[in-house]
Amino acid sequence: MPRRAQLRRSRFPRWLLALVPAWVSLTSQSAQAWHDDGHRIVGEIANRHLSPKVRARVSELLADMPEYDTLATGATWPDQKAKLDETFAFAYTSHFVNVRGELSPRDLYRICLEQSGCVATGILYYTDVLRSARASDAHKAEALRFLAHFVGDVHQPLHAGHREDKGGNDVNDLRLLEYTKGTERANLHALWDGGMIALTLGRGGKTWASWAVELDEQMTNAQRERWTAVDSVIDWIEESRLFAASNGYLHADGIREIHKGDVLGEDWYERNQPIVEQRLQQAGVRLAVLIEAALG
Repeated sequence: MPRRAQLRRSRFPRWLLALVPAWVSLTSQSAQAWHDDGHRIVGEIANRHLSPKVRARVSELLADMPEYDTLATGATWPDQKAKLDETFAFAYTSHFVNVRGELSPRDLYRICLEQSGCVATGILYYTDVLRSARASDAHKAEALRFLAHFVGDVHQPLHAGHREDKGGNDVNDLRLLEYTKGTERANLHALWDGGMIALTLGRGGKTWASWAVELDEQMTNAQRERWTAVDSVIDWIEESRLFAASNGYLHADGIREIHKGDVLGEDWYERNQPIVEQRLQQAGVRLAVLIEAALG
């Protein structure tokens, strides 16, 4: 029997609920957090923490797209399909927020306005659509897929990375163990999005689905209660910003900054892989609480 996360009503700031991401054209920022497997893991963990009633409602809503009819697969739709459709160009900046230093709610509000919407406004808008009595099932299905994706995004540390390097996208030509084979290279953002996940899956002979179950079963009740008690998107962004500052941009010694062309080794992977695991777990249980509160 799947376990239910402790449910709490959202205490999201009302000033953020009023923001809807503005229509914007695509920029050079890559915002594909966690790559597909990471998003699938977040969706699957969330699904395991829904009540039977809400899980059935989610299945009903997502049945409109057979290829994306679960939270796990639906969470990949914003990257796989929506990004290629100009209809959803307005949501592009909702994948991330570029920050530097500690933010007050006012600072975050200003930054979100400056970049025509951000991951905070995206999460809060689509949560509100799910709760709305006026929204159609089609709109709620769209909201579920975006919400599952954006909650994953906000927990990837470099989606709250530095504005000047586009969340690590401009820190490029990096090498990381067997993830970058031969002459292959990757940027720092991509290493956090998918590099460490790919290494973990490959080395352990795991699938995304088996790892999702493993990560879920590793969580203690105390962890779930502690993580779901933090129910403000502002706080989730701050968590990611702090991880980006303490780990995301640094070598394994925790001192030297990573620069273009650097080689990252086993020590870097071992230092940061537990953070990847924790952020996937946190995203999953927090997503479940949002969905349960909206549809329960």
